[in-house]
Amino acid sequence: MMDNHTLASAIVADLGGKQNITNYLHCVTRLRFSLADGSKADMAAIGKLQGVLGAKFQNNQYQVVIGPNVSEVYDAVVDVIGADQKTAPAIASAAAQKRKLSANVIFTAITDIFSPILPALVAGGILKGILAIVVTIAPVLAKNSTYALFSLISDVPFYFLPFLLAVSSARKFKLNEFLGLCMAGALLYPTFTATIASGKSGLSLFGLTIPTFTYSTSVFPVILGVGLMAIVYHFIDRYVPEVLKMVVVPALTLAIAVPIAMWILAPLGAYGGQYLATGIVWLFKKAGLLAGFLLGFFMPLIVLTGMHQSTSPIQIQNIATLGYDYLLPISFCHNMAEAGAAFGAALRMKDKEMRSAAMSTSFSAFLGISEPALYTVNVVNKTPFISAMIANGIGGALTVIFSVKCYAFVMPGITSLPVYAKAGNLMNMVWIVVCIAATFLLSAVLSFALGHKISQHSAVEQAQAKTAGQTALNDQTLAMPVDGNLIPLSQVPDATFAAGTIGAGFAVEPTDGIVVSPIAGKITNIFSTKHAITIEGEGGINVLIHMGIDTVELKGAPFTLHVAEGDTVAAGQALADMDLDAIKDHGKNADVIVVFPELPKNVTLSVAAATGPKNASATIGDLVLA
Repeated sequence: MMDNHTLASAIVADLGGKQNITNYLHCVTRLRFSLADGSKADMAAIGKLQGVLGAKFQNNQYQVVIGPNVSEVYDAVVDVIGADQKTAPAIASAAAQKRKLSANVIFTAITDIFSPILPALVAGGILKGILAIVVTIAPVLAKNSTYALFSLISDVPFYFLPFLLAVSSARKFKLNEFLGLCMAGALLYPTFTATIASGKSGLSLFGLTIPTFTYSTSVFPVILGVGLMAIVYHFIDRYVPEVLKMVVVPALTLAIAVPIAMWILAPLGAYGGQYLATGIVWLFKKAGLLAGFLLGFFMPLIVLTGMHQSTSPIQIQNIATLGYDYLLPISFCHNMAEAGAAFGAALRMKDKEMRSAAMSTSFSAFLGISEPALYTVNVVNKTPFISAMIANGIGGALTVIFSVKCYAFVMPGITSLPVYAKAGNLMNMVWIVVCIAATFLLSAVLSFALGHKISQHSAVEQAQAKTAGQTALNDQTLAMPVDGNLIPLSQVPDATFAAGTIGAGFAVEPTDGIVVSPIAGKITNIFSTKHAITIEGEGGINVLIHMGIDTVELKGAPFTLHVAEGDTVAAGQALADMDLDAIKDHGKNADVIVVFPELPKNVTLSVAAATGPKNASATIGDLVLA
């Protein structure tokens, strides 16, 4: 598998380059991009990259599904694009500037605002759950000062939630973050909160009473307030001379936006949050079983489209208003359903590698990251996906029957169990265990029972086989890529290549620096650092020629290219020159590695058993069609 920096570079390139990216962030498993010109994005190419589970345009975002290591790839994306561009104002295209308010735009905004603050909320939620278990087991500890300290710590992300939302909202709306914090500060200002505590209205705007609400732990008021502030700021900014902008624009923005927000928008947001929470309670009371089943049944589809992040503000608002939430238990069951479906599918698989991969995605879903199982096993094989939908529908209904509640916001995985504990009563946690266990087992049984047509190949292999089938494929000979000693791939001093993780192949310890093509085909990719070239041969079979190990760090200095992307080459035709001395002087290994990523199952790589010295262009093996 390619390293994170190489993967990030490939993703950015396929999105039209870093200048085409106006905004980007990540959630638990996905990179999410906003582009100036969507026509420049090649999502199909991104979806085929090693390390990418899926790629799609959804909710006005270009989403790249990575999996549990998304934060590492995101850091690499930051390095590729440049940290300065991450917070720069978006360079919106004309089409984007004219884009009207729509459900997709709203969902995208919600996701962009809530994704960055989730770690703080999850941390607070887990601490709250652990404290609830502790005081249930030992009630006397509730009066302990250490308990009080940790209780304070667990409350911080929720009590000061408006400050967290102010920062992320300001980033989304292209407003200075510190101005956004001023909006949150106004809503939680001691003088204002004191009037709420006294039950009196002590503030007015031109004689009009400002409604009083408790805005700590609130969600929508500060988002609406910062949104208004951004509109006011950008409007004023267009008309104020450059020399006065630093002073006039921020001052007028605060003077106009904060009073209006406190008088109109913040109360509207507070009312909206209360009515939303009340509406959900009403729905579950009036149509409890049906509501739980339908939400559970369609949850896999919601996650598949990436819209599940949009439910976060509803869940947080419910906890702030009611003290608990009904939706998170169903999301918890969903992860168990995906885990069970992948587990059941794994039991049907005969290929050891595929079974191991399916088992690992099942465990990932068990911990709360369901996308790897969803994309690489369940959706691909269809019946596990259907099994997960059915099982989660029943799991959702069970959460209603047992009236399961979640008392703090947290990512729904097995480690979130503590947040289902209520001080003095652990039965709620017992019932969620019953629900998730039933969901997992039912999903696994259904997946296994219905899985008689489970594929023995990965999604990438299936796509590759389909592509290969579209073009007549004949046996092909392989040419020695460089003068030197032919060695088995297992002897390469790089664990990823040696294990065959990227694909089957061979390697050469070069004695000369002229590298030639091992097959006839078309140059489809040359890495910017010149150390790696990809060629597409007959039948869509790809070969990667990797010159040296860790030579990406040399930034192309030791390599001279003789071909360009799009060129057609013959077997034995010169591709590049390697400066072997320069590579070795930098302490790098100069082995030339040839691998065939995603080689179809019906094609066998046959390389000469006799290793040792051989000349470039000499026939050393074949690709044999089974």
